[in-house]
Amino acid sequence: PDQKEAGMPAARTLQRRPGPPRPPAAPPAPAAKVPSRPTTHLRDAALLAAAGVAGFGAAPLVGYPGLEVPSLLLGVGGGAALAVTGQRTKLRRELEDKVLEALAPLLGVRHLDRRIVKMTKWTNRWPGLPAKVRIHYAPGAPDSDPMWKSEILAVLDSRLLARYEVARHEPRRCTLWLTLVTKEQTEGKEPPYSQVRAERAITELIGPTAKVTGVELDGEELRSLTVTHQAGAKLAASGYRNRIERVISTMMPGRWRAVWDLEGDEVRFEVRPSLPSSVWLPPRAPEDTDDLLRNYRQVKIPCAIDEDGREILWYPARVPQAMLTGGTGTGKTSTAHALLGQITQYGWPVWVLDAKRVEFLDFRTWPNVQIVAGSIPQQVALIRRVWELMEYRYQLIEEGKATVNDFEPLVVFLDEFAEFRSNLFEWYAQIKVKGDPTKPPTLAEVASLARKARTARIHLVLSTQRPDAEFLGGEMRDNFGFRISMGRLSPQGAMMMWENPAVGVSLPRARTGRATATHEDGKPVEVQCYRFPDINAEEGSEERQLLEAIRPAEARWPRLVIVPPEPLVDLDGGEPTPPTFRDYARAVWDLAENRPDLDPLAGAQGEGAADGRELSSTMASLGISTTDHPGPCARPHLRLVDALEQDAAEDEQQHSGSTWELDEYVGYAPPVSCAARDLVVGDLIQVEDGAGEWVVVDEPPEEDLAAPGMIAVSWRGDGDESGSISLPDDNYVEVRRPEEDA
Repeated sequence: PDQKEAGMPAARTLQRRPGPPRPPAAPPAPAAKVPSRPTTHLRDAALLAAAGVAGFGAAPLVGYPGLEVPSLLLGVGGGAALAVTGQRTKLRRELEDKVLEALAPLLGVRHLDRRIVKMTKWTNRWPGLPAKVRIHYAPGAPDSDPMWKSEILAVLDSRLLARYEVARHEPRRCTLWLTLVTKEQTEGKEPPYSQVRAERAITELIGPTAKVTGVELDGEELRSLTVTHQAGAKLAASGYRNRIERVISTMMPGRWRAVWDLEGDEVRFEVRPSLPSSVWLPPRAPEDTDDLLRNYRQVKIPCAIDEDGREILWYPARVPQAMLTGGTGTGKTSTAHALLGQITQYGWPVWVLDAKRVEFLDFRTWPNVQIVAGSIPQQVALIRRVWELMEYRYQLIEEGKATVNDFEPLVVFLDEFAEFRSNLFEWYAQIKVKGDPTKPPTLAEVASLARKARTARIHLVLSTQRPDAEFLGGEMRDNFGFRISMGRLSPQGAMMMWENPAVGVSLPRARTGRATATHEDGKPVEVQCYRFPDINAEEGSEERQLLEAIRPAEARWPRLVIVPPEPLVDLDGGEPTPPTFRDYARAVWDLAENRPDLDPLAGAQGEGAADGRELSSTMASLGISTTDHPGPCARPHLRLVDALEQDAAEDEQQHSGSTWELDEYVGYAPPVSCAARDLVVGDLIQVEDGAGEWVVVDEPPEEDLAAPGMIAVSWRGDGDESGSISLPDDNYVEVRRPEEDA
């Protein structure tokens, strides 16, 4: 009103335009140093000492001569005691302040307040150690992280030069109580780093409700962790559980697994049990083998054991066809022998196609093995006869003369199918005549057996080096429901065998018989296959005794032979017409006892003992007689290389710039550089640079939750040793990959 009366213009009210709210100010950084405390102990001590001296001089003057000495002692002594105790209190407060300053970043406090860290019950030393430490922290501090507590303990250890442990934790009050670990207490109470690392990863993956309720240690080595949680809804998804198990196995040394109790909200993380390096086939006589039809559905063939000691079983009535894959030296043949030995114990007849001609040769005398076809003509006839048997049984069903339950089982081993297929094409090209199909019909018969033999109770056991699409198409491969892949697979082989490029690619190469097999739930698991004793083991040896215990007590089925077709005689006197493919495939079969002229065992029994060493020598293969040379086995003459000749050879090798080196990792490409984050399962890396020993990555690399910016890589060696290393995510390492991936 006064302004209006004075004629002054009214002030304008400026309205702020609406806009985005201003961002909140960043919280102030915590103070770097707590303010120093004022101390008066030296001043008070000096005043007390001066008072004592004054009392010493004033006592006679005031008429109390007897108080001279007591006044002096009380003043000077009290001053000295006050100075000492005050100095110790000062040092203790300085220690308390230093600990507070060091803990401030971990506690999440904005301002340094001496009430945050309180030390009590000091020991009687100079300046002493607090027996109890009470710590208050901000509500936003990561108090559920076990690594956070370890970092707090590490600060106290470095500042106070003593060990402390967590005595009590009150999350609601944001309070942590620590106690001093004395020498009289048991050493090693502080959890090992591996346990702290695992607890931090578990808390990060499961959530803050995860609580470790049980720990099993072997010295400093962590063996298992039992964890309770309240994250059942999140862990209901199997994919998320698999990720947690994979991360823990990658971050921790060794190979880990998780045992989930979803109903009880509990999980146990434990080191996987080690598989034995070799397991003999246990001698067990099956029961109820009198009637093949009655016991058909109860027959189970043990093949291997898993890491928990459980047997891997093949149930032919449920999964009629089986497949074995594996390279040379993986134990594939021994596993096939173990299958054959147990099948014949049940009294089932067995026919064998031996593509290598020697792998099953000694089983010609094994009870219930009716025939071992070693030559291509015999193998073609065998497959044809099996196919005809299947079609005949189908015809009986169609005509109502029999049912499936009337058929006695037959097991057919197709060993080294890829080798057989290659030999078949070569042989077929030689005997093929005008009008024959482009490809041998035998392959179509095998495919038909794979699709339809189950209903006829004909069971195939097919083995091959690897399940290549060239040899086994997708439809045919899928018909073999029970599978065992021996040894380490390439990612491509794993994809074809198990439809997962990571399955079986990290098996130790030095473990013969180690394999991946189909479990009862249909999932592939790592196993150790049973080892079959040498069929030619020495008499009286333990291996021979085991062989005799496995051998069937009764031979129910007679041995068979295939009668080779004769050339067709030309009635006009011309050259006889050689047998055609059709003639070989439809060759006549007979009992071995009726045709001793075709039975190789009958011929071998009539001949005298031969010196196998001499017959198999290189000289004998060249047709050169060695009977004139002394000794049981004469050796060809060896010539020493002349020194000049040897030097010339060495010079030539040096000038050529190339030397022969044995690469133990056949099938892998030369080393290339690869970032740690780009490693995949199946890659070979060197844990120690320049050591020359390569290990395989057995889990997908994961971010190291205990070390940000690092990648945890889990590895496994050829000798079944395992471990884990952490690498910077941008670090480059030397890697060797399977040649198909290079």
